[in-house]
Amino acid sequence: MLLAHKIELRPTPEQAVYLDKACGSKRHCFNQLLAHFSRPENKWSKTAAYQYYINIIRKKFQWYSEVSSRVTRNAIDDLDNAFSHFFRRIKLKQKCGFPRFKKKDINDSFALRELAKFDVVGRELRLITNP
Repeated sequence: MLLAHKIELRPTPEQAVYLDKACGSKRHCFNQLLAHFSRPENKWSKTAAYQYYINIIRKKFQWYSEVSSRVTRNAIDDLDNAFSHFFRRIKLKQKCGFPRFKKKDINDSFALRELAKFDVVGRELRLITNP
């Protein structure tokens, strides 16, 4: 059973900047990976995506280091999920759509799965934004 909680966030100005950077970094990384693997000469695999991310993308865009590295690595997981759904639908001969590029301010999201990056104290969610 999956449980989720929808929480209204009232971030401080510094936290709002971090949240915007995190959303933008994940979206940018997703789009960079999708552009690379959309070319016919590049075959999709999660391992190849991770190697491309580490060796090319992370070095090319130094500003990724302003947010948690897990935020941008989640883009690999999301793209893997999108490609697996795409390939499954092709195999079943269903109507399928190739993964699409993400657009700014449309369903922006990211995940913080590292306990060191956030803390819940009473009714407050505290984000640790210092790298």
